[in-house]
Amino acid sequence: MKTIYIVLKEDIIYYPPIISIINTLLDLGNNAVHLGTYSDREGRAKLEKKGAKFVKMPSYRGKGNLLQKLTDQIKFKRSVEKFLSSTFIGDEDLIWIAQIETIYLLHNLVYKYPVILHPLEFTDKSINWKYRTVSPTINLKKVFHTAKKVVCCEYNRSHITKGIFALDTLPYILPNKPYEETIVAKSIPSDISKTIHKYLSELSNKKIILYQGVFVDGERRLEEFCQAISLLPEEYVLIAMGSGTALFENLKLKYEGTRIKFIPFIKPPYHLLITKEAYIGVLSYFPRQDNIGTVLNPLYCAPNKVFEYAKFGKPMLGNDIPGLHYMFQEYHCGECIQYPMTPKAIAETVLKLDFYYSTYSVGSAKFYNSVSIPEIISQIVSD
Repeated sequence: MKTIYIVLKEDIIYYPPIISIINTLLDLGNNAVHLGTYSDREGRAKLEKKGAKFVKMPSYRGKGNLLQKLTDQIKFKRSVEKFLSSTFIGDEDLIWIAQIETIYLLHNLVYKYPVILHPLEFTDKSINWKYRTVSPTINLKKVFHTAKKVVCCEYNRSHITKGIFALDTLPYILPNKPYEETIVAKSIPSDISKTIHKYLSELSNKKIILYQGVFVDGERRLEEFCQAISLLPEEYVLIAMGSGTALFENLKLKYEGTRIKFIPFIKPPYHLLITKEAYIGVLSYFPRQDNIGTVLNPLYCAPNKVFEYAKFGKPMLGNDIPGLHYMFQEYHCGECIQYPMTPKAIAETVLKLDFYYSTYSVGSAKFYNSVSIPEIISQIVSD
């Protein structure tokens, strides 16, 4: 029986694909050991009951001054290295490092163990000086060539990664499809149940247009979607659900009313109770000109939310980017709004989705069933 050590410096409560990987590894008969932080005690207990092990590492707060952040990262790096050096790693065991920043910190592991690199986002050969400070000897091209496996979340990113690092083979493509979970009513925490009931009762018998995810200024544009609601019949409402960043708070202050609601982050999988009641799912990904990564990541987005919408057969609505355009075209599960993305264009597209609703809904379910995560992960850990 193989043991796979999954390493991520961030709290995995915010990374549903990593939780999906742990669940799937266990279902496939492997041992799964997570090194890092998982703040959801209930979710952790469920996985422990299935056989997962969690080894707490110094948490990376992501806040504070530069010195505090660097100190957090050094502590995390040293703790992971110390744990692995004192642990028997069998010939078939694997170290699965997720997220490019975690790879920067633990790049030396590829020279000691069989490592799977799973950067999650676009990866360039250039490295931020802050990570150079922690890992001054890193040669990223050599790291990627030395790794046992490389995994990307989307077809285009896989080819881009292969090209940037001149890899001999195409990285495995593991879409960000969340693990299939059944939510039992009696297991829903009371505070979450109250929150969900409050919003859904206010919007009963309405056609909910739902945005769920992070709020990143300049990348996740929702202003036009908020403005579009006034151009639609009264039965349409908008819910924006996710982490409460400054953008979230600013939009809430400006637009919240009887037809537009802002719901704070609800821990997975309970956020799906809102998703299930939606009528249309919104996707919004706009390139930012900060660097090549902030351009390519939105263009070739691979969001877990497309699978969450598709799980319930929800038609999707997004801006026109390659990551959505070809998926919508192949499965006929949604529509892209052509540039410029105006409130009027959004409203017209919503009405088009409504008119052909059953066709888009069938296409959405077809897309969901097109990906088998167990088959892909089984191949990754067994090849």
